[in-house]
Amino acid sequence: MARSARRAHEKDDPPGLADAAEVRRVRAVLALGGVPWDALDDGVQQVRLKLLEEQAKPTRPEVRNRLAWLTVVASRVASDWHRSQSRDAGLRQRLAEHSEEHRVLALAVAEELESMPAAQRQVLVLRYYADLPIREIALLLRVPEGTIKSRLHTAHAAMRARLRQVEVI
Repeated sequence: MARSARRAHEKDDPPGLADAAEVRRVRAVLALGGVPWDALDDGVQQVRLKLLEEQAKPTRPEVRNRLAWLTVVASRVASDWHRSQSRDAGLRQRLAEHSEEHRVLALAVAEELESMPAAQRQVLVLRYYADLPIREIALLLRVPEGTIKSRLHTAHAAMRARLRQVEVI
């Protein structure tokens, strides 16, 4: 009775990993592939997602051996996990090398921006934070390009002087 009820329930479930044996197989392949224990559930979800994507394709070929297919997909997910970890480790290392001095500089720049006159602050933010060209800034503020260039020059000089006073640069 319980078995037939479970099968009826499985028919109503969206397609995915149908039974515990498939989940165990996927978890085992991921673990053997070097995925840490706390990331196994995420790996299983990625395999489920790939299975659903594959089943959603209208012209997909029939999978002959579902467990073999799941094993291959799980091993690819494990490889992807390792690639992303090495990529993230390199990024973290590069950020750590510069993070303290960049944090100090960013904090000093933010403080100095707050103390600047509105016109100078506005052109600096639009130019360097919004990454707008001088022509667009002039159109937005409805002033000539020469005025924008003049304000930028004045703002640069003021920012540089203030950062030197507080010995950030």
